[in-house]
Amino acid sequence: MPDINRRGFIRSLFGITGALPVAQQMAEARSQVSFFWCNLNNGQVGFPTGLVVPKERPGSIMKLVAAAALIDEGLYHGNEKYECTGTYRVGKESVHCQNAHGRIDLTQAIGKSCNIFFAQATKHLTARCFLDKAKQFALDKPCAGTASGAFPAEPTQTASLHYLLGLAPDLTPSALQLMRLAALIGIAPGATLAALHSAENLDMKAKEPLYTSPLTAQSHKVLAEGMRLSATSGTAKKLDVDDKLKVAAKTGTTPHGNKFQSYVIGYFPCDKPAHAFVLFSPSGTSQDSAVPKARDYLMSTTWP
Repeated sequence: MPDINRRGFIRSLFGITGALPVAQQMAEARSQVSFFWCNLNNGQVGFPTGLVVPKERPGSIMKLVAAAALIDEGLYHGNEKYECTGTYRVGKESVHCQNAHGRIDLTQAIGKSCNIFFAQATKHLTARCFLDKAKQFALDKPCAGTASGAFPAEPTQTASLHYLLGLAPDLTPSALQLMRLAALIGIAPGATLAALHSAENLDMKAKEPLYTSPLTAQSHKVLAEGMRLSATSGTAKKLDVDDKLKVAAKTGTTPHGNKFQSYVIGYFPCDKPAHAFVLFSPSGTSQDSAVPKARDYLMSTTWP
């Protein structure tokens, strides 16, 4: 298998769509998956599916931001559990989970992507507090030469529920911003992430500023354990069934017309992170589409 760090291999990946006109790239990107990866040590970003970067609603990936806000703002202390029966009412809205998860804590809620846990746990988490934490993860800033997706100057609602479920239309980070989110979770609390950049495309803008992980030791522990649980027995369990790469991951699915679209983000190896990645699928849920397609990319090469 090829070594993904070799310049020739990366250039061949760029050659798939990199030479096409931008309009043609964008048209083709709407019907195909987008996969990007980065090296956490040197900041190099790979674009194996081309340079067009999706900017869509992120779905449950935003639960990672909510979890960090809950812990770091003192709204969750580490041992609270909430009951998931499959359906929960929030005002006039109903929140659903595909399965009843029972009584679970925050780490388990991340791994199982439990909507009902987060609906209960975030009753006192305002939209403004959520968005402040999202800014700490640079979800309002460009990434690797690609402009930021939509980010509200002011919250359009008081409650954080639609934001943390990744369903708000005014919060649509780019796939690269979501990859950077995974990277900032993967590195140690307070550590600085290498400037993300492409070493292969001269048209990309200059390297981005340096960003530091905004997590505390406690929030880092919970998010890392929750993402690891997702990859081993949760919503991303089919990503690395043999635990070859020791991935930590988070999935997200959103409705799109009469179908679904989905994301999966992550980093690996979980004990000493060296790479982060993101895959967006324009059709299908995360478990049916994004996760198996990300597995194909992750397992198709040799990672240093």
